[in-house]
Amino acid sequence: MIKKGPTKKELAEVELARRIGIMSPVLAENISDLNTVQQLAVELIRGSENGLEFTDAPSFDAWFEDRFKPQLVWLTKEDYERALLRALWLARTFSATDYGSSRQRDMAQVWTDTARGFAGEIALSKFLQSRHGVETRADVTRGDTDNYLPTDVANVRSSGGEWRPPNLTLSVKATKFNGRWLDAPGAQINHSDGFVLAKLGITREHFLGFLRDGGFIELMLRHGKALGEVSDVDEKTLMSEIPSSHPIPVYLCGWLDKRQLTLPVHMMNAKVIGKKNIRIVVRQGVGVFTPDVVRQHPSISAIPGSINLRVDIEPIVESFTGQKFLAHSGAFKFGDKAWKDLIRQL
Repeated sequence: MIKKGPTKKELAEVELARRIGIMSPVLAENISDLNTVQQLAVELIRGSENGLEFTDAPSFDAWFEDRFKPQLVWLTKEDYERALLRALWLARTFSATDYGSSRQRDMAQVWTDTARGFAGEIALSKFLQSRHGVETRADVTRGDTDNYLPTDVANVRSSGGEWRPPNLTLSVKATKFNGRWLDAPGAQINHSDGFVLAKLGITREHFLGFLRDGGFIELMLRHGKALGEVSDVDEKTLMSEIPSSHPIPVYLCGWLDKRQLTLPVHMMNAKVIGKKNIRIVVRQGVGVFTPDVVRQHPSISAIPGSINLRVDIEPIVESFTGQKFLAHSGAFKFGDKAWKDLIRQL
């Protein structure tokens, strides 16, 4: 009997385990819970691969050493608290609707979503200061939302220099470790010269852990016992189930210079998937996307019968409407030369 070799799926599982083994020690330097470390490692590996930051084993190894490690920033509990405070101050002045829809988000969700954006800005500020000796400040005064569209860097200075307005308008967008797209409202492209994408290693339980560590959960449970809603056993169980928060790893994918793009669609790749539920998925692209623009792009218009097929931006948009500026994470410039180019223009 001829022994069959490993299947494609088995080989993929072996390679994923190898990558987790490389990634995990870096995350475990500041995160003690091994389950969280593994979860975040898997999310970042898959998100970055799907964003075409690497494509195979050799390119993963190069990505890890040349892109991920040099562009990794850690946020402390105080950094996260600073992000939450900025978000709490400004979130009530922002729209509670999701871009491209009329769905209203709960204000608590607006708060934490906005905080993630500020966390990305803080990470960029720490990176530029610690690695390149450049300080930046954000503008957190309340005002018209349109005033916040152009730039997330309100002032800049070299070490020991004077604060001044930046020469380039820069927008910082944050996503989670498994994200593969910079996703911004279409109007953003008319206001900003460049974009930075920050991937945050933050779990579903992180905000709850922050509240636990700050004593808010304990205070609520104390009130719950006074109301007869929570027993001593319940309190102990809940406190043991809610994990502590941890320093947040932030991977700065790089930056994108809008002025070097050919718009509305700088580039896009799409393919047909499915057997019964046949549809077109866009897995890579940079530009201002609308349904009409996407369908007219050669990568889709050349597909036989494309006019009758649904078009998805995988995995963030199903049958999207409106206008979005999108860029897959693999499209961002990275490395010392790229960051120095950004600083020179700031």
